Amino acid sequence: MRALNHKLVRDLWRIKGQALAVAAVIGIGVATFVMSLGTVDSLEETKTAYYERYRFADVFASVKRAPDRLASRIGRIPGVKAVATRIVRDVTLDVAGMDEPATGRLVSIPTRGRPLLNDLAIRRGRYLAPDRPDEVLLSEAFAEANGLGPGDHLFATINGRLRRLAIVGIALSPEYVYSIAPGALMPDNRRFGVLWMSRKALEAAFDLGGAFNDVVLGLLPGAVTAEVVDRLDNLLKPYGGLGAYARKDQISNWFLSGDIRQLKTMTTVLPTIFLAVAAFLLNMVVSRLVATERKQIGLIKAFGYGNAAIGYHYVKLVLAMVALGVLLGSLAGAWLGHSVTELYTQFYRFPFLYYHPSPGL
Repeated sequence: MRALNHKLVRDLWRIKGQALAVAAVIGIGVATFVMSLGTVDSLEETKTAYYERYRFADVFASVKRAPDRLASRIGRIPGVKAVATRIVRDVTLDVAGMDEPATGRLVSIPTRGRPLLNDLAIRRGRYLAPDRPDEVLLSEAFAEANGLGPGDHLFATINGRLRRLAIVGIALSPEYVYSIAPGALMPDNRRFGVLWMSRKALEAAFDLGGAFNDVVLGLLPGAVTAEVVDRLDNLLKPYGGLGAYARKDQISNWFLSGDIRQLKTMTTVLPTIFLAVAAFLLNMVVSRLVATERKQIGLIKAFGYGNAAIGYHYVKLVLAMVALGVLLGSLAGAWLGHSVTELYTQFYRFPFLYYHPSPGL
């Protein structure tokens, strides 16, 4: 067998160009697979952990105006674990350095304590002070796009009045992982941002004392979401309900989940194409090699080597090219996967990121 091993090294050196070409194609296929699988797994794990840690709601609904006492009836819907009523309004923002006004979405948060659902991750600065109604938390994407931070100010037209708002913190929310303006097709972080303001301040600004115009629900495990949505619609209908919807239809989650599904498709389609081409090239290279070495094979048999030993020799030749491709592809895929995952974080905002090249590593 030592003689066949020497022959294996000589054969690989003689066809090094073809061997490297085959290994490169295999490497591309493996790299694409490792990259896609690692990115998919990392995004899903990060999304799941983020949603769970910051209590992302399961059901969302908007209404023109509903009394706060309705929250207790909503909480009695079978399957509902938590109810959080809010005030949500879109306003015009006057940002320094912008010729045109931007759009801001004001979302109320409790004057004291943290939100029961859709909690905030404070990236910089601090939380709102309960006795300062003009303080706001600003979404990170909008803050970065406009060079804003804690200590800065911006002006907002709230219910027809121009109001100076003090930015005290930069925050992220699982509700706005992907921040897009109403009716827009693509995100524009410079012209659309989310601002979180105390519930008491927004009640006074929009004359919604003792009322709300938005509600989010957290559901118990095993709850039938469709039934909860129907019951919630029935309760909100007399107050101008605009239609409840489940988490899967929430705009931010819908975009994020859609991109993960596309990555899953790429995980199977692209590697299959490259590996099929590699299999064709391997077959062609080895077939030509065997055809040109027929006389050598005959001599090898004359020295007492059987068909199994000779066949195993060519199998090792194939395995050597495959092993090189897998090694290079795995290393390249791990590096590319980390780069691609970080690229996604430019569009999807997470307070943390879990990345590993493939599940279980």
